[in-house]
Amino acid sequence: MRQEKFFEPAISSLLGNRKLAALLLGAALLQLGLFAAKLPGWQCPFFHILGIPCPGCGLTRATSLLFHGNLRASVTLHAFAPFFLLVLLLVSSAALLPKQMRQPMIRNLEEFERRTGITVIFLGALILYWLARLLFLQSAFVQLIRG
Repeated sequence: MRQEKFFEPAISSLLGNRKLAALLLGAALLQLGLFAAKLPGWQCPFFHILGIPCPGCGLTRATSLLFHGNLRASVTLHAFAPFFLLVLLLVSSAALLPKQMRQPMIRNLEEFERRTGITVIFLGALILYWLARLLFLQSAFVQLIRG
């Protein structure tokens, strides 16, 4: 019996392109490295232009806190930091692992995405989290992002 597939994979498609995965990994590590060195990194264009934080605002600092073992402070800053770190690990694997190890990982992730719709759920939850922070905690949210 063939299992129905409801969702198109997004993350596994991205990971299938090794050059794109390497580029994303490099950009993420550069941003985290600049932050760790206390140098200016990329500023959020959304926040800079509109004056409100984007759904990802605070993820660099929150992920850096995770690297330092401070889970509580990380999740306080941005609840999606552990998930971002997981995606960063997946991107790292796609960029660095040899093809014979990478391909089964990507196929398994693709099947998981198709069956569960995890990417749609994740993005929907991120948008709801962002809206809740904007609507109910806006001043604290903006202050938290500004540092």
